[in-house]
Amino acid sequence: MQEIFYRTEVNIISLFVLIWIIYRSKKIKDKQTRNIMFQRVISSAALLLFIDTILIFTNGMEGSFIHYLNWVLDCIYLILNAVVAFTWESYVRYYTRGIKKSSILLSRIFLIPMFIYIIFVILSPCYKLLFYIDENNLFCKGSWYFLQIILTYGLFTMASFEALFSLINKKNRPSYYHRYVIFFAFIFFPCFSGVSHLIFPEVKSIWQTISFGFLLVYVEFQFDLISRDALTNLNNRRAFDMKLSQMAAEQTDFLQTYIFMIDINFFKKINDKYGHLEGDSALIKTADLLKKVLVQSNAFLCRYGGDEFAIIYNCTNEQAGDVRIKIYKEFEKEFQNSERPYRLSVSVGYAPINGKSKTDIAAAEKAADKNLYNEKAAMHLALEEVSDYMKK
Repeated sequence: MQEIFYRTEVNIISLFVLIWIIYRSKKIKDKQTRNIMFQRVISSAALLLFIDTILIFTNGMEGSFIHYLNWVLDCIYLILNAVVAFTWESYVRYYTRGIKKSSILLSRIFLIPMFIYIIFVILSPCYKLLFYIDENNLFCKGSWYFLQIILTYGLFTMASFEALFSLINKKNRPSYYHRYVIFFAFIFFPCFSGVSHLIFPEVKSIWQTISFGFLLVYVEFQFDLISRDALTNLNNRRAFDMKLSQMAAEQTDFLQTYIFMIDINFFKKINDKYGHLEGDSALIKTADLLKKVLVQSNAFLCRYGGDEFAIIYNCTNEQAGDVRIKIYKEFEKEFQNSERPYRLSVSVGYAPINGKSKTDIAAAEKAADKNLYNEKAAMHLALEEVSDYMKK
């Protein structure tokens, strides 16, 4: 009886955590693929824990109705084991590899064993394949129960290896998760709970442990929303300031670290003449073009505020100049191929951080802004001259 109360209490706590995550996620109404995929994981895990809680009481109870109920609930429970593992592996792979043809193909391949496994579960009431309910209404493992272990643990193990690889490989490491989140939520909790269950089968806490990993991911996701600009999906000013504060706290060697300040030319005219929706479109396009230029680098890109953007980039002075030229070329290329009724262009200023203190960082930020001001004056003059020439 004590074990029943213990398992019920742990299940209810875990279930409450998952329901709270689902509720808060729905309230935010974020339609990003990341949030949608995560909601699928949480929803299926919550349903699994709910059914597991019911089975704690119905397993071993007398009555023909309970006998049939246990068959149905155990079928759903075993299917959900695989569904949660599959959706979790897909979620982890999406953020370690992104949406690629190889990733989509892998998902389709995984659906084959999933489909076979579900058929085995559905046929179990007739042939006792994965499980059966004995005359005492107790759950018993069938001769093919190992399929559940292979599929579920296999998918979680694969997800853990993918997360571990992204943690080691800096180029593929997701920028929206800190390393401790990747380690604990994607690697430690699934592996620890899985190994514990294999060593101590009577201790059924695998889904409860993983639920707290889900909570860790959700908390980090909310932090990401706080530090992300909703319109452009870039880091925001708060994240930029935190990045600089972190650099100062770590006393990083700022040699060859540059701050770039970027501003859209004549942005007020775009808003006034074409409306704020077109202004938003210009901001989004600017963010996309900047990301395109910096896609192969480790630069930290953010929307600084209004129509200003900022970059923190570890590079040489020559590379800093090349970045500015590449940005200008990318916007010129966009102008040549664009059907917009206006010319979208930017001015770029940059300066190195000379020192390791907050004062040195502030000085570099001020110098970059001053350089931007001078560059913007020259760019505006050049653009106005071109505009006047075109009118003749």
